[in-house]
Amino acid sequence: MLAPLGLAAPAPAISGVPVDTKEASSDEFCWNATTFGGFNYPVNQHKNFVASENWCGERLQYVEKDGRNELGKGNPGNHVIGEEELVYSTRPFSSKYELVSDLELNPKTTPEELGGMFYYKLAWFGGKPYIAVGNDSTQLTNLVISQVSGEKKELKTGESWDLGKNYSLAVNQVDVEGEKVWFSLYKNGKELESGIVNTSGTVDDRTFTATADFGNGKDQLYFITYIDKVFTSATDSFVVFKYTWLIDKDGLMLIEKGDEYQGFEVMEASESEIVLKNSKSITLDLDKDKKAYFTDSWYFQTSDEGKGSTSPEGYIIYPAKELSNPGNYTLRGLPFDTNEVSSDGFSWNATTFGGFNYPVNKHKDFVASESRWGERLQYVEKDGRNELGKGNPGNHVIGEEELVYSTRPFSNKYELVSDLELNPKTTPEKLGGMFYYKLAWFGKPYVAVGNDSTQLANLVISQVSGEKKELKTGESWELGKNYSLAVNQVDSEGDKVWFSLYKNGKELESGIVNTSGAIEDRTFTATADFGNGKDQLYFITYVDKVFTSATDSFVVFKYTWLIDKDGLMLIEKGDEYQGFEVKEASENEIVLKSSKSITLDLDKDKKAYFTDSWYFQTSDEGKGSTSPEGYIIYPAADITIENKTAAGFNGTTSDKVNKDNSSVPIKVLPEKK
Repeated sequence: MLAPLGLAAPAPAISGVPVDTKEASSDEFCWNATTFGGFNYPVNQHKNFVASENWCGERLQYVEKDGRNELGKGNPGNHVIGEEELVYSTRPFSSKYELVSDLELNPKTTPEELGGMFYYKLAWFGGKPYIAVGNDSTQLTNLVISQVSGEKKELKTGESWDLGKNYSLAVNQVDVEGEKVWFSLYKNGKELESGIVNTSGTVDDRTFTATADFGNGKDQLYFITYIDKVFTSATDSFVVFKYTWLIDKDGLMLIEKGDEYQGFEVMEASESEIVLKNSKSITLDLDKDKKAYFTDSWYFQTSDEGKGSTSPEGYIIYPAKELSNPGNYTLRGLPFDTNEVSSDGFSWNATTFGGFNYPVNKHKDFVASESRWGERLQYVEKDGRNELGKGNPGNHVIGEEELVYSTRPFSNKYELVSDLELNPKTTPEKLGGMFYYKLAWFGKPYVAVGNDSTQLANLVISQVSGEKKELKTGESWELGKNYSLAVNQVDSEGDKVWFSLYKNGKELESGIVNTSGAIEDRTFTATADFGNGKDQLYFITYVDKVFTSATDSFVVFKYTWLIDKDGLMLIEKGDEYQGFEVKEASENEIVLKSSKSITLDLDKDKKAYFTDSWYFQTSDEGKGSTSPEGYIIYPAADITIENKTAAGFNGTTSDKVNKDNSSVPIKVLPEKK
């Protein structure tokens, strides 16, 4: 059994599917709810959300306006999105009232006061969808409560139910026969409505609604409830409420043409669609470490110029959502329809599942069809029974060993080599080459020690270009994982530095570096026997400068690179990891297969976990498909961003860095029992 280094920590952002500026035409820079996880995506609405013309939900699209600096393969190096060329649009989608759905009502049996079987929601900049009041997208408000099927609330006479947003419902009286109920709806303690409902009557008699003049309309519906049962005794009466639905009539947002929202201007505002365009041009800094924000939390991430493309100017671009704010988030994979995909099409890589590690500058190699790097999750039919896909769209069992997770290492140039522009001849021999390798392992990148994927270690520190650490003689630098570096002495001429590497206060290595020498002289490395190898490299540092004065000496360290040699994970064939068994373990690839069959519960509210934190989400049976049996399926992971000032918490964590370089604690949510 493997002793894992720690559960995978998902990426610190929700990303869209990447697009290569050299390979895409200008009209292909478009993302919807299936290709950008920052958008709201009700899986049972899939078919309507991806429809080519009468689509619902959100879209983000580049629309070339003036013929200059067009984005795309005609001009792959352009990195300016002009004013009004980034278009965000959103259209409402229907939701059936739970009362109508659960009681299987039709247009004739639906109570007339509901105004129909459906109400409408509008996704607005990726957040929780608003209710379009009166089915009008220009009138938005929050849904306070919506009791789902099977949910009920029992209230005694005289009791009050806190509905949320300062609304409450109170039972005033039950008549002596136990058939009629008198109750009142309040806000902030003030009665808004009261009603008497006959529980021995029809659905219409048992249903109570409330309307009011608010927003742009008269008598607009804002409250529904249904009395299911009444229980009476000598001392008490109980009332059972179901299908309660309430919107906040006093918290309305009215959207009008010309309004500004997070750097966008409303260009169209109708009942059926809101269209906004960016108020200012957006300049993309072609650097994998830079973000171009176009709302408070959404930004464009790019690769470096020429990375991931066949053009020296082309680059990768995708929208992403910042995860620095505390809250619960879901990282989604690209959804597939079982009635439209063949069995070999259920495959996700780092560009199509946000739970995987995705170094954007490696894009080309990560998506290559044969010599690809990085992670893959794939369904591979094994025994000819219950095949997943359009040949058998209703199958919802993934058999034992039919879910395959594989991962291949990817190269990384040492920062020392990259920043000093070294080549094979000028790279210090003690590094063993210009590159080291990482392996993504269930979403988290580890260092493949000795470029061997079966030996994985945590990267403790890697100083990037421009980063430096100044230490006085006698000072110590905490590197992480209980490692530290201390300057012992600087010689009188100020050329040579003597320093030591420690772990848990015990000296591991010490060295003397000559700062007046060549790169080789300024570079210090440490090796040790650990894992499966002898003299394996685990530490590098470079002494850039020394400053001396009459009282002090300062040493400047750069390009420091350290892995935790004592926390190694060795992967062998037959090992078990989170429900998978290692089937192949070589230097160049690790392949695992599911140890048990996975049964999918075809319900949009159910999750089928196949690791500690990854699960398959499906739609209800027949939703989003042309087949009455077909369904939507995608992998996903739930994470919580904890408050940075909060006390410790249980769960797996990883410190990620947000845009202001502060640490953001991330917790991977475990399976809900």
